[in-house]
Amino acid sequence: MILRYLGRVVWVVVAFVLAAVVALAVLYALGAMWVGDELRAAAPPDDPILSHGGATVFGIVLFAGTVTPALTALPALIAVVVGEVMRVRSWIYYVLAGGASLAAIPVLAGPASTGLPEIPAGEYMTIFAAAGFAGGFIYWLLAGARA
Repeated sequence: MILRYLGRVVWVVVAFVLAAVVALAVLYALGAMWVGDELRAAAPPDDPILSHGGATVFGIVLFAGTVTPALTALPALIAVVVGEVMRVRSWIYYVLAGGASLAAIPVLAGPASTGLPEIPAGEYMTIFAAAGFAGGFIYWLLAGARA
């Protein structure tokens, strides 16, 4: 009984780490493409660096440099703990919880202002939510379906 419980805890941790890796890969890939497209659109049409693949490289560096310091696993951990304790087996819960937990990061890590809260751009929120959906689905495949 105890060994089965400990095995489940270890598997949940492994599944969470694998799901986080997939979510980060999707986040950085989509973010790099988005920033690269924005750089290409803002650059002069005859710019040799951006027209020969440099936009994607610069997009990866810029997106990773601005996003990485704000990343936290806390919202996703809360979603996993709630799902495991409540024995939720639905893929819909894990996909939506993953998307919501990653979409919450730009809102939570945004700059504090004295006026109305600033909401990040729609593309930015979509990239975070899509990465969270992917991570939530991977977690459900590995561990959530047998919560």
